[in-house]
Amino acid sequence: MIERESELAELAAAFAESAAGGVRVVVLQGVVGTGKTALLEEFGVRAREAGARLLRASGAPTESSLSLGIVRQLLAGEVFDREEAATVRGLLDHQLLADAACDGVSRFRVLDGLASAVLGLAGQSTVVIAIDDTQYLDAFSQDWLIYLLRRAGCARLLVVFGWRDDDIEMSPDNSRLLCAELYQQAYLRRLLLAPLSSGGVARLMAGRLSESGSAELAAQAHRLTGGNLLLLHALLEDSRAAAGGDGPSAELSTGPEFERAVQLVLARCDPVTLRVAGAVSVVGELSGFAYLDRLVGVPSDRVAVALQVLTRTGLVEAGRMRHPVMAHVVLNAFSAADRSELSRRAVDLLRACGADSLTIAEHFVASGRLDDPSAVLNLVEGAKQALKEGHARRATELLRLAYQVDTGGRRRVEILALLLRAGWREDLRASVGHLPELTEAMLSGRLRGRDTTLPVIMLLQGRVEDACSVLSRLAADVPPGSGPSWESEMVRMWLADVYPGIFRRVACESRESVMPVVPPGAFGYRLLKHFQGSHYAGASAEGLVRTDEALWQQPLTEINLLPLILALRTMVYAERLEEAEQRCRELMQASLDLQAPTWRALFCSIAADIALRRGSLGVAASRASAALELLPVADWGVLAAEPLSTLLTAQTLQGKHEEAARTLALRVPDVMFETPFGLSYLLARGRHYVERGLAQVALDDFQAVADLLDQWGMAQSETLSWRTEMAAAHLQLGNHETAARFAREQLRRIGTDGHLRVRGRTMRLLAATRDLHRRPPMLREAVDVLHRSGDKFELASALAALHDAYTRLGDAGRARSVARKTNSIRQACFAEQPARRVGAPDVLEETEVDMLALSDAERRVAKAAAKGLTNREIAGKLYLTTSTVEQHLTRIYRKLGVSSRVQLQSRLGVQPPSPHPALQDASA
Repeated sequence: MIERESELAELAAAFAESAAGGVRVVVLQGVVGTGKTALLEEFGVRAREAGARLLRASGAPTESSLSLGIVRQLLAGEVFDREEAATVRGLLDHQLLADAACDGVSRFRVLDGLASAVLGLAGQSTVVIAIDDTQYLDAFSQDWLIYLLRRAGCARLLVVFGWRDDDIEMSPDNSRLLCAELYQQAYLRRLLLAPLSSGGVARLMAGRLSESGSAELAAQAHRLTGGNLLLLHALLEDSRAAAGGDGPSAELSTGPEFERAVQLVLARCDPVTLRVAGAVSVVGELSGFAYLDRLVGVPSDRVAVALQVLTRTGLVEAGRMRHPVMAHVVLNAFSAADRSELSRRAVDLLRACGADSLTIAEHFVASGRLDDPSAVLNLVEGAKQALKEGHARRATELLRLAYQVDTGGRRRVEILALLLRAGWREDLRASVGHLPELTEAMLSGRLRGRDTTLPVIMLLQGRVEDACSVLSRLAADVPPGSGPSWESEMVRMWLADVYPGIFRRVACESRESVMPVVPPGAFGYRLLKHFQGSHYAGASAEGLVRTDEALWQQPLTEINLLPLILALRTMVYAERLEEAEQRCRELMQASLDLQAPTWRALFCSIAADIALRRGSLGVAASRASAALELLPVADWGVLAAEPLSTLLTAQTLQGKHEEAARTLALRVPDVMFETPFGLSYLLARGRHYVERGLAQVALDDFQAVADLLDQWGMAQSETLSWRTEMAAAHLQLGNHETAARFAREQLRRIGTDGHLRVRGRTMRLLAATRDLHRRPPMLREAVDVLHRSGDKFELASALAALHDAYTRLGDAGRARSVARKTNSIRQACFAEQPARRVGAPDVLEETEVDMLALSDAERRVAKAAAKGLTNREIAGKLYLTTSTVEQHLTRIYRKLGVSSRVQLQSRLGVQPPSPHPALQDASA
């Protein structure tokens, strides 16, 4: 038996001492699930093998009032010879026992006669009396045991009690046997049985788990059960069933067996301990235990004892339930009315003790007290805290409930504004419909405050006039002589970049007036100021290296989101792609932790652009598609241009023109073309037209980009290389001189520092305008530049042009050498999985970015499929239908660019599961 070796040794020693002549008593004391019964059975087997006479009995709460119920069990069966058995039956006659209840002579006759019969057996061989659950001993049996022990003398008698001490109130009279009669006796041994340690759990689970990760699973099992054997065996049974019952479990799962085990543990607890368990399940937080006595209605010392019992049984750890399933089972042990009353009292106590708003709101919902006058206020305050802590989904649930409860509409506008903030993270579509009402409330003064989410979402949704009105209202609310709030000023600065034709002048006027007071914690403002000036003008590597690292260590919030996006964009334009992708990966994980799929889509779109700039066309298309699945096109507003531009360009360069045409057919807002995002879309659309042979149509898009940049005062910006695209279009039209003029002007403007991708591509186009014998030198220079840029597609295009030049010049040797390089690079371009790059992060790090683009459900299905589970097994494990699993896998394959489970395992870095040993043997 695991971790019971010392107890078995003590029992063996007591047995040896009693066999030598002398009564011994051993008490095995512990809570339910510590293995008392199994230990008694094991010792009983060993005692019989040693030649002892074993008398066994077990107590029960329903039999604690039966006179001599335990003694009847001990002496039943073929214990005595025929004559002695007849005597014992006479002593256990019901009429005699009834007389013994009120007649001392009859009582003595029963006690002495039965004791003499057992001591007579002890004269023949050692007698072992083993009684399990002694705490339920009936009073007459207790008196008999005390009488027997006093009369035993040197008889060869060993009494072993299994005593559960988690039932404090069921049979308090039985404490007399343990405390008053036995406690100070020299022949008594008390053995306290503890739950299994983490090492003991690991030993028990050895052979029942898969070898890989068995230590981690054993540690997890100990955390879930506290070493309680009853809970542990149930957990392993559920895990085996979840794994299909074939082979060792690869992970732990709770299920019906675990719930039944928790119910059994609770059934063994006394009523007060059960009420304390209910209070712990309701309160849920350690901070609430200071007033558990008031919540339960018993003295604090009694609560402390109950908590100690619950901790020893494995249900509670550090003052709270170990697992949500345990709390669920505990609360189901109460009636609905009792649960509601418990939650109601918890709300009152939490408010009296100054608990946080979210905890109070949760208990308001649990108590069903939504008709309380303070319900709406508590729900709203709880939602605010949930938003602050990053629980957007829970905040939305509380706000929707508050909206329903607020029948008078007194807090309607505030609730809608908060729903907009929550929707900005999770489900924007559900909230934008209320923008007109919120705008009217802001302009009329019914909605006040410094929250800037409203104008930002208005601008992103193309509601420019409303946003201007709201910003003007926010400025009007500033007291005379005071500067604007730094939040409002930050929004103005950002909007000047999003709508330069509308807001740039306003932003400049704002800077010339009273500057805002910027507190030390306004990292979003500082971040925006740092990157704004260099965004469209271009940022040097040195300037980015000097960036305050503390800015990147700030939590992802509504106020920091847009500056962080601008910072990432600046890094991308400065061709610091490695650093940008690392930051992007961190922010996607933060968005996942914050339950903010909208934000995750924004960062996924940037990750797609990074892949495109590396020439990984398949990866770029997968990431852009994933971003558009996380957030539908209609919800992106003007930002839809970002993923659409990337997707359109990747599809075009892959030659997937029909897919690109479908992307072009997606409806985008007209106001998008008043933003730089829209200009990127025009460039992507024009490039698509050029590739389809419609260069004349493309020229209109490229000229529109040039005209808008000039109107916005951004003609010097080199982030949008429209001149290079003009050169490509004119080259296709045969206008070589015009193409060369645009290409030379582009090269002159970007200089020789940075802009490697644009410079290399422009040089390739310029080379195509020259005579054949003058092309190779410039193309070789373009190849060198593009090799340093990391753009595989443009590098392959330059190499292809160089190969064509060598071939036409008759230089077959150089042409073959260039052709080999071109083919290998092109394979990497069109692959839909990230390829390893020299000096770049491991491919698994890039895979992390793509995994973060999956939805929560898709990520769970992907991990299960990568472990080798069939669709049916995944469906059973995740409680889905098989068709739903198939739909998830279809989307997963598309987003990750794989076509089979083997490729999925390779993509996720998972080794294919090895065959079961039995199958290996069979194949051998």
